[in-house]
Amino acid sequence: MKKALIIFSNKNNKTRRFGEEIAAFLLNRGLSTELITINNFEPTKLQDADYLLLSGWKSKSLFTFSKPDNEWMSFVNGLPSLNGIKTAMFATYYIFAGGIFRRMKKYLSGKTKDLEIAIKSKDGSLSISDKMTLNEFIG
Repeated sequence: MKKALIIFSNKNNKTRRFGEEIAAFLLNRGLSTELITINNFEPTKLQDADYLLLSGWKSKSLFTFSKPDNEWMSFVNGLPSLNGIKTAMFATYYIFAGGIFRRMKKYLSGKTKDLEIAIKSKDGSLSISDKMTLNEFIG
């Protein structure tokens, strides 16, 4: 059975809810899923993961133009190489998604060569479009 690891920043209930929706969808698609916060992450969790979905950081701005917080940066710095694991990003936002995915790619560039997808939610729910994107992501 393929495994998906969903890691989220625990500072935002909306992001946690979005991670839970992603996990439930992937579980219904037959994947083993594990949802954990970035401060409970251990690199050994990646050993048997086929898919990795990473959330962005908690933004202090309505437009998500802020820089990542120290907790998120420590998490990224502690990540081993993600090559061989299909990786996606997800985030929640208030008004505009801004450049959060572009900045996430920048910070993750030394860890993986290809970030497969990026999904976002304004209210923490998984849209039909998101579900279609996740279906393509898992093949």
